[in-house]
Amino acid sequence: MTRRLSLILLLLLALPLCASAQKLYAFHQDSVKTGYPFLLCLPEGYDAERLAQTDTLERPPMIIFLHGRSRTGRDLSMVTRYGCIDALRRGQDIPALIVSPQTPVTSWDAAKVMAVVDWIGERYPYDTDRLYVIGMSMGGWGAFKVAANYSDRIAAAIAECGGYTDGNEKGLTQLPLWIIHGTADRITKPSFSHSVVDRMTALPDGAKHLKTTWLEGCDHSILARTFLLKQMYDWLFSHHLSDPGRPVNRDIDIEPRDLNAAYTRLNPKKARALPIQKPE
Repeated sequence: MTRRLSLILLLLLALPLCASAQKLYAFHQDSVKTGYPFLLCLPEGYDAERLAQTDTLERPPMIIFLHGRSRTGRDLSMVTRYGCIDALRRGQDIPALIVSPQTPVTSWDAAKVMAVVDWIGERYPYDTDRLYVIGMSMGGWGAFKVAANYSDRIAAAIAECGGYTDGNEKGLTQLPLWIIHGTADRITKPSFSHSVVDRMTALPDGAKHLKTTWLEGCDHSILARTFLLKQMYDWLFSHHLSDPGRPVNRDIDIEPRDLNAAYTRLNPKKARALPIQKPE
C-alpha cells in the first residue's frame, strides 16, 4: 500500500464549544508500517510554520497517551473515551501536543510509539526537552516500555496500574518515573507494580528518580479519573530532559479523595466538544 494520510472525521460528545477550546486534529497513518494510527491534538493557536522558526523553548511540550486493552482495535474514536483527549473535552487545560496512538493488538511496541512521535515531530514542532509518556493498564505496560528504552528522550513518565517484564529495569532508573496503582485492583494486581519497584530498587540508585503512589481502596477502572486531575500534568511539566541530575518531583501527589472529586473539580463551563478539523 502506498503512503497516504487520511482524515478521520468524528465529533466528540455534543457539549458546548467554548471560545478557548483546543483544536483537535486527527490523522490516520495506516500505510506506515513502522508506527500506529493516532489522534493528534494541537493547543489553541498552534502555528507549526511560526514555531518552526522559533527557539525550541517557545514550543509546547508533547504528551504521549497510551490506552488500555479495552481500547485496542481500529476505531480511533475509542482512544477518546478516557485519557488526555477526554480530559480536554471535559474542561481540563493541557497546554501540550497530545498524541493518542492506537494499537490493533493487545500490546505496545515502544519503537512504533516513537515512530509516531518522530513522524509528528517532523511536521509539528514541539519542545523536545519536554516529551512525556503516560499510560494506564495495558498502556501502563507500554509506558514502562517506552520509558525503559527511550529514557534519553522521555523527560518523565507515568505508568498506572501496569507492569513490566522486559528486563531493562536499568533504563527505568534513568528518568523521573511515577508508578501509580490502586490497592483494590483485581484486573492488574498491585503486585505487578510492586515487582517493578522491587527490581528497580535492587539496582544502585534504583529509586533515585522513582515516585510511587498506592491508592488505598481504589480499583482498576477508577484510575481513569487521574487524567482529569491537574496535578498529573503539573507533575509531568515540572520535569525537563535537560534537568541536571534529572530529579523527580516528590511534592505533587494524588489521593483517593482526588479521584472521587475528579469530575466536580473541573469547571463545567469549560466543558467542550472538540470537532476534528483538517489543518490548513
